[in-house]
Amino acid sequence: MIDKRYFVVKGKNDSSITYFEYDKMEGYDLSPKKNIKIKDAINVNKVVIINPSLMQKVASKKMNLKFKKLLEFMTVIFDNDDDDSTSSDAYREGLNEISKLRLEAKVKYQQYMEEEEYKTLEKKLDILEQELKSRIYYLEQYYYQRQMEAQYENQEENSIGRRSR
Repeated sequence: MIDKRYFVVKGKNDSSITYFEYDKMEGYDLSPKKNIKIKDAINVNKVVIINPSLMQKVASKKMNLKFKKLLEFMTVIFDNDDDDSTSSDAYREGLNEISKLRLEAKVKYQQYMEEEEYKTLEKKLDILEQELKSRIYYLEQYYYQRQMEAQYENQEENSIGRRSR
């Protein structure tokens, strides 16, 4: 197969020839997730964005979508915390998802995002993390208290049984 590469430029009445060494240009890489073949269309394997403002917008949009998905996941966790046995595990899974998103934001998107926007995202993730940690703490305290009450009741029953003999 012939390796064809294209450079798309939007401009009116530009009759000059421009040469770019696009292999050496650094930018934001976009690749399709699935290898979708559409009949009578150009199949694109990779798109490199070199416009800084467009890179910032695309990275911000991707991070906002991922953050919204995380918020939806957290909403499901908070709504379904009636089941005591699985809620602690769900909260811990939520903490894992927060740490994964934080790491992904730092590794993939921080260089393309504005500093203020990245700090705002970090603050939002910190707030979610604090909420989950506090819920885990209170849940563990609740389990510990129930366990201690059960032990106390068992001791009471044992001491009553000994007195009746």
